[in-house]
Order: sequence, then structure tokens, then C-alpha cells
Amino acid sequence: MLQGIDVSSFSGTINWAELKQKNPGIDFCFIRAAHGATEDVCAAANLQEARNARIVCGVYHFLRADEDAASQIDRMKSLVAKLDIRPGDLPPVVDVEDVPGNCYPWTPANIAHFLDLIENWCSAMQTMLGSPPIIYTSASFWKQLGNPTRFEKNPLWVTEYCHGQPKLPVPWKEFTFWQYKGNVPMAGVHGNADLNCFYSDYPALQAMLLK
Repeated sequence: MLQGIDVSSFSGTINWAELKQKNPGIDFCFIRAAHGATEDVCAAANLQEARNARIVCGVYHFLRADEDAASQIDRMKSLVAKLDIRPGDLPPVVDVEDVPGNCYPWTPANIAHFLDLIENWCSAMQTMLGSPPIIYTSASFWKQLGNPTRFEKNPLWVTEYCHGQPKLPVPWKEFTFWQYKGNVPMAGVHGNADLNCFYSDYPALQAMLLK
């Protein structure tokens, strides 16, 4: 399987040319575009320099259940233009996870609101870019949301740090991307990056790029 990384402003300064040279097995990357309604301060530079290093790129948006839904969707719409998300990029990712201190407690009362936010975000991105967005989540967190089935046509980027195969959230039968290790030191990265793999080969990766 192909190897890739994901980064955000927490990764610090990244020398993408050095990263590509000293980590030749890295074929793709996901770059955080926004956290809630706030743009990642490193998004524009990371995306431009990763493209210059000829690494296949995609962006992800960490949704916050405790922020206004419309503001978050509007932010990502504006970033599609500002970051020049275009043919040849990976479809954008909606990051669906629970991080203590970042999202309010999960109860049956707010799950429906959050699922509607995810669905509206995906609909907005597919309308703008023509491809179904990727969903990043874990089996355990997806279960907290009730294992909703309305997103099964979206490619899955599953996260689980384990040996062997990751546990998949219901209803997906296979993953497209797998984040299998976090906070790894890498040449060219001032901080750390997370490690990922793609389920198939380079032609398959090319086939899923935005047209």
C-alpha cells in the first residue's frame, strides 16, 4: 500500500523538499485547512510547498460540534477558493472525532445536530468539487454517534493505531486510507507527523483525484 502523512500547524515548520528527498516513500499528504471556523495558519504554505514537492495533496477540516455549523461550512467554502483546491488534489476530508476540550460532551441531544453538520458539509463540498468527500473517523467514535449509515458512499479514512487491520466503523466494509501511527518524527518536519497508508496502488490513488 502507498504511504502518506497528515500534518497541521502543530507539526511546525515543514521543509517539503527535504521531506520528499529524505522520505522517498511518501506519496500523499493530508493538510489541515481549518479547525472549526478558524483557518489553520500553516495551511496555505503547506499546500503550496507540498504541491511544489510533487506530493499528492488533500486538505481536511476538523469539525467542532460546539461551534456554529453555518460558519464552519462557510469557512471551508472560502478555503476551497483561497487554497485553490483543484483537479489533481484529493477530495477534501471531514475530520469527525472527539478530542477532550475541543468538543462538548456527546449526548443523544446533540448527536443529531452534529450529524446534520457533517451531512451539510459533505453536500456543500460535493456540490463545489464534484466528488464525495472523505470521512475521517474511528470505529469507537462512530459508534458514539450511533453508527449512522447515511455516509456509506463516502470514502473512509479510518484511524486506529494497531498491528494488523484496523477495526472499521459500521457500515463501511473497507477503508480507503488508514492512519496507523501518530506523532512520528520525520526528516523535514520540525514537529511530528501522523503516518497513513492508501489501500491500493498509485493508479488507484490517481483515479480518485478531483477531476
